[in-house]
Amino acid sequence: MEPKSIIYKGKVIRKDGQAFLRMRYLPTSPEIDVPLDELLEDFDNSGVELNVYKRNTGEPAWKKIVKDWDTELETPETMDKDYQFCSDAGREKFLDMKVGLMVHWGLYTWLGVTESWSAYAKMAPSWFFDVYYTLWQVWNPVQFDAEEWAQLVKRAGLQFIQITAKHCEGFALWDTRAKVRVPKRIGSKAEWAVYPQEEKEACINYSVMDTPFKRDIIKELSQAFRKHGLGFGLYYSHWDWEDPNFRWDEGNRCFDPAYNEKDNPAEWKAMIERERTHLTELFSNYGPIDQVFFDTTWFGLAWPEFKQMIKDMRKLQPDCMFSDRGLGPYGDFTSPERWIPTEAGGGDPRVKGRIWQLCDPIGTHWSYVPDEVYKSKETLLHNIIDVVAKGGTIVLDQGPMPNGRFPQEAIDLLETIGRWLKVNGEAIYATRPYKVYKEGDRIYYTRSKDSKHVYLIRVGWPFPSIKVSSVVPREGSKITMLGIDDPVPWHVEGKELVIDVPPAFNDKIPCEYAYCFKIEQA
Repeated sequence: MEPKSIIYKGKVIRKDGQAFLRMRYLPTSPEIDVPLDELLEDFDNSGVELNVYKRNTGEPAWKKIVKDWDTELETPETMDKDYQFCSDAGREKFLDMKVGLMVHWGLYTWLGVTESWSAYAKMAPSWFFDVYYTLWQVWNPVQFDAEEWAQLVKRAGLQFIQITAKHCEGFALWDTRAKVRVPKRIGSKAEWAVYPQEEKEACINYSVMDTPFKRDIIKELSQAFRKHGLGFGLYYSHWDWEDPNFRWDEGNRCFDPAYNEKDNPAEWKAMIERERTHLTELFSNYGPIDQVFFDTTWFGLAWPEFKQMIKDMRKLQPDCMFSDRGLGPYGDFTSPERWIPTEAGGGDPRVKGRIWQLCDPIGTHWSYVPDEVYKSKETLLHNIIDVVAKGGTIVLDQGPMPNGRFPQEAIDLLETIGRWLKVNGEAIYATRPYKVYKEGDRIYYTRSKDSKHVYLIRVGWPFPSIKVSSVVPREGSKITMLGIDDPVPWHVEGKELVIDVPPAFNDKIPCEYAYCFKIEQA
């Protein structure tokens, strides 16, 4: 029988000369003080081995700037007048590429656990760091094939990819020259032991090139996607929970509330240079980058250096759209996460009047987990239609399995979306919002960029007819249903357009869920 492991987490305090463990039995339970003698009495003379882990506690430095990590850093000063946002060409391309695939892939995939947050230092047990941060020594997705990924994205009708070049865990999916100290497993006669002490740490690049796999994933993906005419984008987290030089954050394995620039100038500088090196490599060595989904924030810490870094990256990639996470007003677009704005364009105040891109997993997790529960095809198609009608773009997220391939259920779901987009993509790709995005509960609108066509997207088969008031075509205009070549008869009653669906169409239903009418000369 495997020995049972019991974890008690809390703070040791002393009251009236007695030691207590201040703890919660569950995260939602009230805080209680348990006498240590009472807690440990069951282990007296039991032969059970006890391990005690010390963890630094206290307020992180960034809380002196903002109250919570959800707070948007707008800017501690006025914007620099010489800053250039993404070029008009890059902005137009971003708006044309409506639907993409976001991929979370990192060390966490090897365990089938939630991306990075499984090792969030404030919540994870200390011993888990020695497991998690040594996974680079075994990470080996031997069945990864960038060509296969690109082919899947094409079959799914998606237009680009966003891949996690680096998530919060700090592990890089490209050949970086930046160095960092990491734990390393060292063999012994009887077993593999973990020595996280500094003198037993390895100073490596902490990238895919240090793993048994030893292949530059960002390079392979960028080449495969461009070969197929697909867009290429990156995800990059400003947080780095493995690098001790980032230990101002509670998620860092070496969190130190007293860490600051004044007392640790060399390490603070190394923290900034690590991100600068990463971004310079990504922006210089992998060709044109269409968009970068920056995530998390430094909360204004090292803001002058951080701001200059973003300005320098803009010079390297003038056509690249930057998300605003951590960048404040220097971002080109904002990124609602798991929620869709309620109004078209910038009408929802939460998007701050900016171009926006919804990020949402096709299941419930961002990264691969073996027991994933997936959204229905109807939910995913609805989200695509709703987002595009409102003028946004969307990335559907799915992570690969440890072997580098996608789960079959995810593939099936993505291919279902692809079949719908193959018929109706004209009403989605490179469109712009119409004067109204929705009419009633079932009808959505988009328009062509030149405004010569309006696309009416109706949820549910529209036989025998539909009646709308938001669009009335000119006399002689042609209306067709995408996927069927025959024109659709129509007429105007008062101020309403009536589209009559011929009975013969019932034998030609081109897709499922939602059906698109192309209205000429609207």
